[in-house]
Amino acid sequence: QHLATTYTTSFTVAPGSILRLQQMLAELGYLPLNFTAASPLTSPTQEGAVQVGTFTWRWANQPASLTSLWTPGTYNVITKGAVMNFEAQHNLKTDGIAGPAVWGAVLTAVENGQGDALPYGYVYVTKTLPETVTVYENGASVYQTPGNTGVDSAPTVDGTFPVCVRYTVTTMSGTNPDGSHYVDPGIPWVSYFNGGDALHGFPRASYGFPQSVGCVEMPIANAAVVYPLTPLGTLVTVS
Repeated sequence: QHLATTYTTSFTVAPGSILRLQQMLAELGYLPLNFTAASPLTSPTQEGAVQVGTFTWRWANQPASLTSLWTPGTYNVITKGAVMNFEAQHNLKTDGIAGPAVWGAVLTAVENGQGDALPYGYVYVTKTLPETVTVYENGASVYQTPGNTGVDSAPTVDGTFPVCVRYTVTTMSGTNPDGSHYVDPGIPWVSYFNGGDALHGFPRASYGFPQSVGCVEMPIANAAVVYPLTPLGTLVTVS
């Protein structure tokens, strides 16, 4: 039968399960964990539903600064970084938000077995003197360089953040602790991870102690090595 008049109703659709998103990102290799389902799916319609199974770390002896951040079923920074990495590889807006477009792309990737094309990267910046930047790939330390974090009046914020913007070269500008302004053109190998804080190269007479206004500076040649190891979504821990 046809309605006599037009009828309008509204409804909402519940967001997808964070736990299921994590399970699929692990299956695709975007997380530093594996997910093993207790039993195989019996129907493609089950793909978006939470599966019974277990997470395990992909590599032994991963740094505690990374493993301590993981909680299954919670949209933590590890999950956000994985979503950003996935978005970047699938030409989606790299905002770390698992909306309908991300869910559709993840489900398609699982169907097609289209996993992460990059190694899993992680960066640890220590403020313990001498300050260093350590880069991990697939659970192993692959590069270490002296670095400089922010001075006491403009410290680099502690915490873990995903790389969100990258430039091979850019101009940096801002305000010095004394209130004066700076404009520095030609800053190379830049990976922003928290507001105006970035990993980048910068010429200094020496390295290994606080000298910047919040960024993590490295010798230019060393920053050139770090840059290709820090694609969008790479987690950077400052501690």
